[in-house]
Amino acid sequence: MDERQRRIAIVAGAIAIGLLSLLAGVLIALADDEEAAAPGQAGVSASSEPSASASASPSPSASPSPQPAEIEDGRHFVYVKDVSRADDGMRTLTFDLAYYRTDEAGAQAAAEHGDEFVNGYYIVNDNPKLRTVALAEHVRIWYIPIGTCCELQRGDLDTWLESVREKNPTDYAGKDVPWWLIVRDGLIRRIEQQYLP
Repeated sequence: MDERQRRIAIVAGAIAIGLLSLLAGVLIALADDEEAAAPGQAGVSASSEPSASASASPSPSASPSPQPAEIEDGRHFVYVKDVSRADDGMRTLTFDLAYYRTDEAGAQAAAEHGDEFVNGYYIVNDNPKLRTVALAEHVRIWYIPIGTCCELQRGDLDTWLESVREKNPTDYAGKDVPWWLIVRDGLIRRIEQQYLP
């Protein structure tokens, strides 16, 4: 291979690597958008967060933090405790972060805490700390109407907030059921109910 062919091969290789990097970035971005845009399978999702604590039911929590707490972007399994509106009109959600474990991870978490692994899931929730995160302007709600099973349906944010505040009877299950929060850029963009058998 002469010097000219070697240079052409190096340039072609660099271009190919650049294109592959660009394609990988696009695919990652699309995968993130799909996760936030399409309703998840109720009852199938598992949190990717490391196991920190465990109990089969939500534990009582301490009072909310006075300042909104930071939480990384991603999908978080929570029990909603309260919603409030700041003077500037921004709404915040206060929640108890937990971990939803299925399959082997769920069985292991249950065994570590001396509990029985039933119904294919185990909820890890030893930390009573409450977190507060702001809601994006247009939050999408996906819920399972009371008395139905088990498909998520598109909901209305204001009606859901009434349910959380327990101000108005609705077909939303309110704060006594677990929810998934999808957080991007530090704001809650999407809320999905987790079906529990």
